[in-house]
Amino acid sequence: MTATLVALHVIAAVIWVGGMFFAYIVLRPSAGPLDPPLRLVLWQRVFSRFFPWVWASVVVLLATGYAMLILRFGGFRT
Repeated sequence: MTATLVALHVIAAVIWVGGMFFAYIVLRPSAGPLDPPLRLVLWQRVFSRFFPWVWASVVVLLATGYAMLILRFGGFRT
């Protein structure tokens, strides 16, 4: 059970952080030469597809984090 929680936790973190790395390091410089109206459309299309994954990752991160805290470490008391 713990291995599954850790795996889900890591996958969610990779999706979130990896996506932001891609957006900032790869997409931002690549979109720089585009005209501003085209750049805005590109960013809107990219983020409209990316942010549902981010919100799902945030939910998974919180759920698996609390689950590991409670199941493995006995909650906040210990």
